[in-house]
Amino acid sequence: MHHTGLRWDEIAEDAWRVCDPTRPSSDADAVVAYVERRRDGVFEVVWLCGTAGTETFVAIGEAACAIADRHAASRRTGSPLATKPTPIAHRPPLSRA
Repeated sequence: MHHTGLRWDEIAEDAWRVCDPTRPSSDADAVVAYVERRRDGVFEVVWLCGTAGTETFVAIGEAACAIADRHAASRRTGSPLATKPTPIAHRPPLSRA
């Protein structure tokens, strides 16, 4: 399944890994989301792009549009989804002499 340039790899029956085809397949950041159709027919998306979490959709088309939108937002300069958190500076532990 393909939608707006993203690659949908079927990894099991009713389960897909959605990848950014512009990144090497060996790059973990290439995976945008995982999608699974649950037994109740709802599509559950596990986000790996931007803020982590899950979201459910009634139709696969709705999930595909949401994935494409989030992926596009993560690529925009200045978007909070475009950058990873800044590491917090810390000092080394005090040594006891």
